[in-house]
Amino acid sequence: MVDVLEVVSSEAAKVAAAALVGRVDKAVSRVVDLVRGKLGGAPPDTGRILAAARADPEFADDLARLLTTVHAGAEQVHGPAGITGYRNHVRYLADPPTSGLRVIAGPPGSGRTELARQLADRARDRIPVRPIEIDLAGLRVGGVVDMAVVKQRVLRELGVPDAELVVDNAGLDQQFGSALSTRLCTIILDNVVLAAELQPFLPFRLNLLLVTTSVMTRELAALDRAPILLRGLDEDGALELLADFASPVRPSDEPVEARRLVELCGHMPAAVQQAGLTLARRAGEPQPVAGLLAHYRTTGVVDAEGAVRDAFQRTFAELSAEAVLGAAQLATFPGGWFTRATAAAYLGGRNGERVFEEVVDAQLTEPARGGWHRLTTLAGQYAATLPADREAAFDRLLRYVRDHVVAADLAGDQPGKPGRLREYVVPAGLTWTLPEDRFDWLDRHLGLIGELVRAGYWRRRHKEVCQLAGAVEVLVNQRGRWREFADISDTAVRAAEALDAERAAGGKGAPALVARALSMRARARFLARWFPPAAEDLERAWRLAGSAEIPDWRRRRLLSSVAEFRGRCCEEQADDVVAVTAPSEAQRQERARLLAEAEQWLSTAVAVDGEIGHGYALGIHLRMHASILVKAGRAEEALAVANQAAEHVTGRNAARLDMVAAKAYLAIGEPSRARECWERAARLLQQTRAEQYEWELREIGARILAAEGRLEEAWFAWQELLGKAFTYGHPRTDEYLSELGSLPSPSGRPR
Repeated sequence: MVDVLEVVSSEAAKVAAAALVGRVDKAVSRVVDLVRGKLGGAPPDTGRILAAARADPEFADDLARLLTTVHAGAEQVHGPAGITGYRNHVRYLADPPTSGLRVIAGPPGSGRTELARQLADRARDRIPVRPIEIDLAGLRVGGVVDMAVVKQRVLRELGVPDAELVVDNAGLDQQFGSALSTRLCTIILDNVVLAAELQPFLPFRLNLLLVTTSVMTRELAALDRAPILLRGLDEDGALELLADFASPVRPSDEPVEARRLVELCGHMPAAVQQAGLTLARRAGEPQPVAGLLAHYRTTGVVDAEGAVRDAFQRTFAELSAEAVLGAAQLATFPGGWFTRATAAAYLGGRNGERVFEEVVDAQLTEPARGGWHRLTTLAGQYAATLPADREAAFDRLLRYVRDHVVAADLAGDQPGKPGRLREYVVPAGLTWTLPEDRFDWLDRHLGLIGELVRAGYWRRRHKEVCQLAGAVEVLVNQRGRWREFADISDTAVRAAEALDAERAAGGKGAPALVARALSMRARARFLARWFPPAAEDLERAWRLAGSAEIPDWRRRRLLSSVAEFRGRCCEEQADDVVAVTAPSEAQRQERARLLAEAEQWLSTAVAVDGEIGHGYALGIHLRMHASILVKAGRAEEALAVANQAAEHVTGRNAARLDMVAAKAYLAIGEPSRARECWERAARLLQQTRAEQYEWELREIGARILAAEGRLEEAWFAWQELLGKAFTYGHPRTDEYLSELGSLPSPSGRPR
């Protein structure tokens, strides 16, 4: 479990350091004054602050409290609002929590999520932002929630862009801790099952964590000694809720019958709501409430579950047969969330979109940002009991998404030139026809793609799984999203292995497909700093690629790609070895060894590219080789290699080459040449929207300013980077503080 004092002390040290280099506002000043008052003239580093915090709990509490104000004005994406004029469970709202943990337990339909929203609203005076709401049920795969995905979701809601989310576990934990310790927020975790799902949040007790669950386990009870246990609404609240949904019927005109009705519903909000909607259909009858009770007696409805079922039977009876079938199919839509287009594809036929609209118009769905919808919980539960050909619907959706993902991949190919390396089976006749940018579409649908990959694998749709995983590589190459791709690639390896086994039984396997899947999984792994499993994948991929019985040009191209990834894996390891404040001599030697191995593998890739005349890959691998040479302190050699690469690169790759060249020119003391390369790279990256390189580009720009002697501008550039990294809780913060600390002070600026 996270040591919150370590997190708080580390963040306080960053705040103090940031203040020294110019980032000062009221919140920062208060933190700095507290730290200086405690430490006196001693440098405010993490160790000293931590020791003081452990020795003085009052100081630790004050420091944690002040830190939460540092990013109080940071951008936040707001969660859903509660119901206006909410009047139910009022006894729980009389003394609402404003920090810490509160568990709300109750059966589905008991109003636990809405109560959590109302409690969050009551905390607005202390936490003046709308809550972050995350439904863990939608993130649970095989009964397990990947808490890294939950942390990333929270960070996104706190305003951290996808491109700034750290991939590796240690870095993500640091970013998550930084974010939650330097701002106040309310988090609603819906449908919690295990106490372990709360562990990442518990150290940050100044924030408000509201948890809903259907089962109050002993472990959850141990975390909250005063949980809210919902059994149903108070009678007055139930009657008011009934009246809200029964309009224009007035249940108060039949008070005795209305009390009997809400009692039959067990005072459960979901059942009372459905009973109210059913009453609304009886408008104009002489005694609608009595009439509904008589109907319930006749049909055998005796409890809340029966009232809900009866209401949905009535609702579905008013739908067309196509809409009933559509709702039944949407109840098992992969991942639960669908857009108009994906729902229409899933439902199939010429009327798919019209059926979707009828289901939405019947208020069986709830919307989310970006045009996504899902069936409401109760509608989904009822619809799932209805007969439907769900496998046919899955096949239609799989083909629709597969075709669009592959078309997005193919759209990057240039006429007359070899396309991107693909070992998956490419369907014929696919072109990108949507008006939306292909990368934006892939980005929006990445979650659905992951769901289809998982569901497709268990349905033995191995070819389609490999097509989806292979084609979506084009997105992660452009925008990152490696954490999500790691899960996709893991399933893709298993699907490729299954295809290989199936084809081997017929006399010819698919080792090249397995090698490519292993390579891409290794890439996701080494970017996440999972080096040993990445190295194992690459070793196996190298063997498979070398023995693959495919045309020689294809086989050697695959070998070149695996060699590239082996080189990149070594390079990432080399960077990781010295990612410390003061690397030892042994660490520096290990870095040199890893860079030499990386250079060897990249040289192998370059040699193969030259032999087969693959200019596109040659340009990329020469650029990577040049980058390693810069890191190894051989800038002149790097520029010679970069000049060779320049003949073969375009677009994003040309921009990346210019960035390498700029670093090399800086290393040999030619800032003017470095600026030429940097400005060219900036223009190209803007044109190609390659967002993941923004930080590196800006870092190079700041170093060029310093090398040109423009210290005031360099200082400001590093401050901007520091401020952004600090706001996002990014581990780069420490690096930027070090850069600013080593920069000569501009005239007149205090240090």
